[in-house]
Amino acid sequence: MRTRDAYTLFFVGVLTIVLFWETRFYLHLSPPTYFRVNRCQNCKLYFESDTTYIERQKLQEMIKFGGRVKQFANKEYMKREGYNESFLDSLPIVRKIEEDFQPPECKIKSYSRSKKKVSVVMNYHNELPSLLLRSIYSVINNIPPENFYELILIDDASNLTVFFDLKRVEVLVKTFLVPVHHIRFEENRGLIYSRRYGCQIASGDVVLVLDSHVEVKEGFLEPMLDELEKDYRTVAAPVFDFWDTYNMKFWSYDGVSLGFDVYLAWNLFKSAKTAEAYTTPAIMGGAFMATKAFLSSIDYFGKGMVGWGNENIELGVKTWFCGGKLVYVPCSRVLHFAAFRSPLNHGDRLKAPFYHYNHHIIMQSYFTEEEYHEFTKLSDPGYEKMLGEDFRLSVQQNRQTIMNNKCFKNYTWLRRKTMPQVESYDGDTLIAHTVLADGKCVEGEWLNQAWMLVGKVCPEVKAQLFTARLTKTYELRFAEAKCLDWGYDQAMFVDCHHLQGNQITLYDSNLKRIVDIKREKCLVRYNNTNEFGFGRCDSTRNEKGEYYIPQTTFKVVYHPELLNRSPP
Repeated sequence: MRTRDAYTLFFVGVLTIVLFWETRFYLHLSPPTYFRVNRCQNCKLYFESDTTYIERQKLQEMIKFGGRVKQFANKEYMKREGYNESFLDSLPIVRKIEEDFQPPECKIKSYSRSKKKVSVVMNYHNELPSLLLRSIYSVINNIPPENFYELILIDDASNLTVFFDLKRVEVLVKTFLVPVHHIRFEENRGLIYSRRYGCQIASGDVVLVLDSHVEVKEGFLEPMLDELEKDYRTVAAPVFDFWDTYNMKFWSYDGVSLGFDVYLAWNLFKSAKTAEAYTTPAIMGGAFMATKAFLSSIDYFGKGMVGWGNENIELGVKTWFCGGKLVYVPCSRVLHFAAFRSPLNHGDRLKAPFYHYNHHIIMQSYFTEEEYHEFTKLSDPGYEKMLGEDFRLSVQQNRQTIMNNKCFKNYTWLRRKTMPQVESYDGDTLIAHTVLADGKCVEGEWLNQAWMLVGKVCPEVKAQLFTARLTKTYELRFAEAKCLDWGYDQAMFVDCHHLQGNQITLYDSNLKRIVDIKREKCLVRYNNTNEFGFGRCDSTRNEKGEYYIPQTTFKVVYHPELLNRSPP
């Protein structure tokens, strides 16, 4: 037995030595083709003291060694925080992003030198230390020294084993030669509270809010500052380039705006790809810049919002209502490290309860009484009874902010001004809120690797995203952007392309049929099933010989007065 233990200790010792020396020579290995390591990764940076530089080198070796141990010892480390940890730990703390997703015109654009001082606000909870360090070094190293004012770093009660490594990060940043304010909450307060607190104590002319798992590209700051120079009420956001470190894939949100319907469901839609800044109803939320004066005037993030989720929508609503605007700046780029799952846990709280809670804060604080009660009646019946005195006080404070700034707008105004293509659930874009077939609701359901059209017992809540709706743009739509397409053999929902064609769907109110006039087909239900298909309106079998009910009766609910229209 002792011999076996001795062999085990010997093996562990040899493995430790091999891993240690492998990490020391790791810098000499060829980096991934996606990014080339900055040649000056071992140089002392302008904001580093001698102590900082030495400590950074030690941390670099420790993190790389830990990454190799994770890779050999336990694959679960790759999944613990939703990242490929061993790979991310292998990357140097200081590096230059070579991959370029900017529009070509950005290379020839020039910007006037801004004198505004920038406060950076970054909060984290149980963040991977290597990601946090690269976020910190990346942003300070790419803000001109004359513009950098301070870094406000907020630890929102980190408590996992990684916390001990994060303590090393805290010690390191306190040796920087630039102002760094490190704040630690002993109780988890959530992302929204942390960011609100950071913005409140910021002293710079402008505030840059960033996630703690990003890297910024050289020259990211000047295009956003240029937009703020034009109008202090502008909220500017960089374009995110995402890196999936599991599959080594990149994708970008170039030319995409973030809209939302009256129930606050996200709706992404394309804007023109250009090097010029373009307006958007809301932003992703992981990175944005605004003047301290404007953020202060609208009281930062809404009072009473908890955890995380929908703070980006709240910022968008309040900014547009109060005379400002939100813009995406394509020449400003931020690399966002994509986790393979959403972070459901922030401390002891789960996403669903406070996500719902924040919905109600926004709706009751900024929307009209009619819009809010329509929301609770159709989307969330009964939830309003669960909201207590703290909720009502927060709503009262948010409404007071709106009153003080004379921000007298509503959702209908916002949708028409910034996102007319987003479905409104009213007479502007919708004909029928619910489509019935033989007494059952027509819905989309994931079957056989596709979204199929089915008939189901109607839900008590009318405003279900999966319930099919007829729109003024001649679509039978469900979810945010899925449309019935007549170009397939089966009744399938695919991505809406808004080009009509195969997605033109009409309702004949006299015959009570849903039809495709170009192919002279009707939507029909198969015998003894709740599934739908396409068939001739005067037959009982399709091309495959399958029997269906040709006289399928459809009924639409919501705006019947708008149904009888000529085809496009």
